[in-house]
Amino acid sequence: MNTNKTIKVSMIHTEVYKHLRYLITSGKILPGDKITLREIAEKFGVSTMPVREAVRRLQAEGFLTFDRRSVTVRELSLKEVDQIFIIRQRLETLAAEWALPNVTQKDIKILRELAKKMDDKNILYDEWEELNREFHLYFYNLSMSESLNQLIKNVWDSVTPYMNIFSSSVSSFVSSQEQHHLMIKLIEHKKIEELTILLTKHLDETRDTIVDVLKNS
Repeated sequence: MNTNKTIKVSMIHTEVYKHLRYLITSGKILPGDKITLREIAEKFGVSTMPVREAVRRLQAEGFLTFDRRSVTVRELSLKEVDQIFIIRQRLETLAAEWALPNVTQKDIKILRELAKKMDDKNILYDEWEELNREFHLYFYNLSMSESLNQLIKNVWDSVTPYMNIFSSSVSSFVSSQEQHHLMIKLIEHKKIEELTILLTKHLDETRDTIVDVLKNS
């Protein structure tokens, strides 16, 4: 675990849950890693009781497997990765369809600024992935559907630990940025059919890169 943050709040187990979930979804704790309850408690400066509650919650969400004193970050099978990206494609193209009529020039400007930041050749992966998430979710939020956007975030989180695999491929990174800029043009001109095709391609390429690496690991 790569954190020394001490938690001092009234709802300790909720804060432990939030921080531990972040470490998992951001890839700071990798799929397959084992962690003891005591280790988590010591890093967060709490007792093991709130850690157990947080772990049970994360286990119910499918992020962890729990065996007495230790927990393991769950690894997704190739089939599960494939299924998650299919689900993402369905949800995100629906969000795009609902969002498009609500897009303003101010929104286009914000998306361009985010894409420009991601173009930085010296950007760190964590920064790029955070901006990438912000870029997509900003657009999807324009769908004005809290339920749909929550589903997208949940599905996105389940595969985020594997996104560091995608960032290791320079060609995939360059292609992704080209697609982001093209997305903005299609969004601006409200071309939903072309945008849907591009979003599907965008997700397919990300999935294929991750699956290829997992197959050979």
